[in-house]
Amino acid sequence: MSGAVDTKPLNMTERQTTIEEFTNFCHEEKERRMNSGDDFDEKSFEDAKELTLRKLQVLEDEGWV
Repeated sequence: MSGAVDTKPLNMTERQTTIEEFTNFCHEEKERRMNSGDDFDEKSFEDAKELTLRKLQVLEDEGWV
């Protein structure tokens, strides 16, 4: 007999918070933009990300997200 395999259905992934989802999105988007060959202002991107994360944190603290 073969051993049991511990798997989850594709739709049963762990739930991420909005902040985690946004952070993951930013990481992927930053990589994409850096590798696009177009001009990319990394400082502006990071500033915008940090501003958004602060606002998301306030919303999370208030129970909105």
